[in-house]
Amino acid sequence: METKSGLKLGLMPTIIASVVILYFAQEVLIPLAVAVLLAFVLAPAVTWLERCRVGRIAAVLIAVGTALAVLGTIGWTVERQFVEVAEKLPDYGANIQSKFQRFQGAAAGSFSKAAKGVEETLKNMAATQPSTAPSAIAGVAPLVQAPDSRPGMPSLPRVSPQNPLPVREYSEPSSPLQIVGHYLGRLLGPLATGGLIVVFVIFMLFNRRDLRDRMIRLVGHGRLNVTTQALDDAATRISRYLLMQSAINGIYGVCVGIGLWIIGACTSEGRFPNVLLWALLAAVLRFVPYLGPFIAAAVPVVLSLAMFNSAGVFAATLGMYVAIELVINNVLEPWLFGSSTGLSVVAILVSAVFWTWLWGPIGLLLATPLTVIVVVLGKHVPQLQFLDVILGDEQVLEPSVRVYQRLLSLDQDEAGELLHDYRKERGLECVYDEVMIPALAMAERDRHTEQVDTQRDTFIHQAMRDLIEELGDAQKTENAAAALAEVQEKPDGAASVIRPSIPKEPTVIVLCLPAHNEADEIVGLMLAQLLELKGQRAIAASQVSLASEMLELVQEHEAGAVCISALPPAALAHSRYLCKRLHTRFPQLPSVVGLWTSKADPKKSLERLTCDGPVHLVTSVGAAIAEIHQMVQPLLLQRANVHVNVDATPDSPSLGAV
Repeated sequence: METKSGLKLGLMPTIIASVVILYFAQEVLIPLAVAVLLAFVLAPAVTWLERCRVGRIAAVLIAVGTALAVLGTIGWTVERQFVEVAEKLPDYGANIQSKFQRFQGAAAGSFSKAAKGVEETLKNMAATQPSTAPSAIAGVAPLVQAPDSRPGMPSLPRVSPQNPLPVREYSEPSSPLQIVGHYLGRLLGPLATGGLIVVFVIFMLFNRRDLRDRMIRLVGHGRLNVTTQALDDAATRISRYLLMQSAINGIYGVCVGIGLWIIGACTSEGRFPNVLLWALLAAVLRFVPYLGPFIAAAVPVVLSLAMFNSAGVFAATLGMYVAIELVINNVLEPWLFGSSTGLSVVAILVSAVFWTWLWGPIGLLLATPLTVIVVVLGKHVPQLQFLDVILGDEQVLEPSVRVYQRLLSLDQDEAGELLHDYRKERGLECVYDEVMIPALAMAERDRHTEQVDTQRDTFIHQAMRDLIEELGDAQKTENAAAALAEVQEKPDGAASVIRPSIPKEPTVIVLCLPAHNEADEIVGLMLAQLLELKGQRAIAASQVSLASEMLELVQEHEAGAVCISALPPAALAHSRYLCKRLHTRFPQLPSVVGLWTSKADPKKSLERLTCDGPVHLVTSVGAAIAEIHQMVQPLLLQRANVHVNVDATPDSPSLGAV
């Protein structure tokens, strides 16, 4: 633990140095990051072209040229549409002014009383104000002249050494060469950045295999398998994210365009202006996390209020954006995205803030792909595993640990929700084997080491009993509903399907005996419940019963099989004592010893039991059910034959005829 903490502390200077380099070298790193992102997008297209027998250089040039053409077309369309909107803005001025006047008139009645009250208050304050002017205060010279007595003349400040007149410097007009150089510098900066990005993309696509080999050689250090998996994982996640995000944004833009066109067609005041522009902006700006959809919706919503006299157009436009966003976020994104990026919601928020602070708007665009790379590093590099824990979307705690933590917090309701969800996903048997029994084993371990108090220990045991009952009732209800649905789906007049089942009479009873304490009894309750659900009669004995009383139960119920339930840490010793007592009295009784969650070698554990008789050792309730089923079947067939022979007497002619 100290070594891991030392490694994390040792990484802090490296992380700080990396952030400083990212900040001060952004002029070079931003084009490089954008080029890497575009290379991930275009790499599948280049690979496909190469498989179609197109040369590598031609494939790269075709892919990059197509991407530039698409981006250029979108940019040109957006620019032309913006110019058209700017030219139409003066036409909307009268409409905006009339709506403002109507709003002002409607609000005047509401605020008139308040305005009159404020005005009367100001008059009263002016009347009670003392006549002494501030300039009459001793020791303070007036710096401002009294206002001119003539109405309408403004007050002028007095010029003094303490209050000189402001002076503004006017530089001589720049030469035409300087003006051209100034604007060329502002224009050539973005062009140079764009050209650098294009060069980087072409270079990366053309040498992508060589770059991957060099990355493996630089980072691998003999861990070829791990490095290859990390690179493939990062490429897969980023490519899938960009592909799904592009598809979702395209659908979003199409829906916005169709919605605005329908709104304009349904109104008598004319069509909605520049639908193509707002659709393109909606699709492009949605690449910006969180802020993009609001920015894309703001202008059309304001335009609907400014252009159309009817308030219904404004309401319809606003409602359309809200409805589309809700459907996209709650239906389409979970369906298409799934866990494509592997980032949690908090990680996306934090990454958006961090990269925006570091690189500005470009950082906001690149936040998710760059954070995906960081999470992949944390997943495959042990020293950076904390990044995967903090930013990843995978559960960092096992289901059993989560349930045990809720029970330690005395939160039975949330523990029940987790168990019910897990049962719907995996089934009741897996819930007991993979969640509840391990959680109970952790509670037993903490109880033996005195890490949990008596109150929590009692609560955990009682909560376990209640949850077993809840889960069993839910499973019975689900089984009954499934059986009813199966009967209802059966066509009328169809022959009944005969299924093999354990006969009700005669039957074999299975006893679940706790080896020592209440935890052993609780696992016995789980096993007995599962056996009952499968049609086998089972009884779970109480842990308060003595060993002699348990032997009497075996004789009383004429048990056909016995399962000794024992939970670590002292499972083997307690089960050995009960097993010896049991087989001393019933030598031929088949039995199962359940050493739940035991990691020891089953053969060695069975040898340490030193118990004579037919004994089988299991470590899960699923294996115990399978063993009990094999033990019970011969007894059922034997008792069934005896039952048939007894019933086949002269007093029973029908069975005798059969």
